[in-house]
Amino acid sequence: MIDFDVAIVGSGMVGLATASALYRQGMKIAVITDNQQLYHHLDKERVEIRASAINHASQQYFQQIGIWDKLLHSGRVQPFDQIEVQEVSGFAKLVENCSAYAYTKLGYIIENQLIQNTLYQKLIEQKNVVFFYHQVTDLTFSSDRAFIKLANNEKIAAKLIIAADGANSFIRQHQQIKMLKQPYRHHAIIATVQTELAHQACAKQIFYPEGIVAFLPLWKSHESCLVWSTHQHNVNVLNTMAPAAFGQQLSQITARYVGQCKIISDRYTFPLIARYCMDTVKPRLILIGDAAHTIHPLAGQGANLGFQDAQQLTDTINHLYVAQHDIGLVKFYRQYQLKRHKDTLIMMAAMKGIQDIFTGYNPVKSFTRGIGMNAINHINWLKKTIVEYGMK
Repeated sequence: MIDFDVAIVGSGMVGLATASALYRQGMKIAVITDNQQLYHHLDKERVEIRASAINHASQQYFQQIGIWDKLLHSGRVQPFDQIEVQEVSGFAKLVENCSAYAYTKLGYIIENQLIQNTLYQKLIEQKNVVFFYHQVTDLTFSSDRAFIKLANNEKIAAKLIIAADGANSFIRQHQQIKMLKQPYRHHAIIATVQTELAHQACAKQIFYPEGIVAFLPLWKSHESCLVWSTHQHNVNVLNTMAPAAFGQQLSQITARYVGQCKIISDRYTFPLIARYCMDTVKPRLILIGDAAHTIHPLAGQGANLGFQDAQQLTDTINHLYVAQHDIGLVKFYRQYQLKRHKDTLIMMAAMKGIQDIFTGYNPVKSFTRGIGMNAINHINWLKKTIVEYGMK
């Protein structure tokens, strides 16, 4: 049996970022994953399909763990300095520019695989970080250790386990930790889209009665990450369409904002479900990222919530480790859990409220949201408060 300070289950962006923030203090870190290919070579000409909107807080975290300069050096980080929210069938509108803030950019669109590659390359160079490429099959606890059994029968002991193994977390299910779920009644289609008009570093969200279309600007001037969320029936119909017909359908909704659209990648579809775990901190076990919560992607805040879990948790662990406290005791994480619950619940409520407000053909609702959105657009302090919350 190999003994570690921390065992991180999950090798996505949040799990790897967590490991990157912990190894510096000299802790012995295990990263456990069944993904045999964490690093994927990136095509110099082709954009990856999955990308995330990274806010100022996450960018600062990337700087703190030493990957930001490497990400910038790749030439594949696309800053955006403007956001536009439009309604197709009404007059609701909100536009904001980074010039109103203390930040030079409102955020950055970065391919998920680029972030993962950069984190993985950094971690495999560290002598006190060990990767185990096997599934977890069992989990047990004693008073001073947690024990993990792997599919190859190897056993690992750690003072603390961090579950960053995604929305369908094996660790959460194995420990029978309750998670509240509420479907958004939408499915999402993601793809890379080429638009007739250059994106000009502007992130766009276009609401229409049956859903939401988001264009996240990528490092090529006419290419964006498309996130199209709508009812499952509509998604089923869209997925039967050939790429040209799909692009034409998308253009009918959005052409006046981005020009004609062409789909230049595969399409991926998944159901949108709000998930919330009330008890993310257990003796010698903490859930973070999608294992603890998932939200609607309409504001691009899901990844940022996960990175803020990682930052606040690792700051706490590092402090405890330096002070020679037992990092597996629940009592040390009460403030952390309260802060993360507050931030998560605020963001979940906001996403649900926005979706509800913009869904449907109701003329009264359309008039109300138009008045409300345009009022926000013209009340600078209120608009600034809303936008800044998503940046921090």
